[in-house]
Amino acid sequence: MAHPHFDDRGTLTWHTKWHDALAAAQAENKLVLIEMGRRL
Repeated sequence: MAHPHFDDRGTLTWHTKWHDALAAAQAENKLVLIEMGRRL
């Protein structure tokens, strides 16, 4: 999935749901980065 707020040109795979992100990270033995902010 693309970044939900801007075009990062496909740098990373983004998830908007915790369960999906955690499952993907566990499948590849990776960590999860949590980006938090507010919409303007």
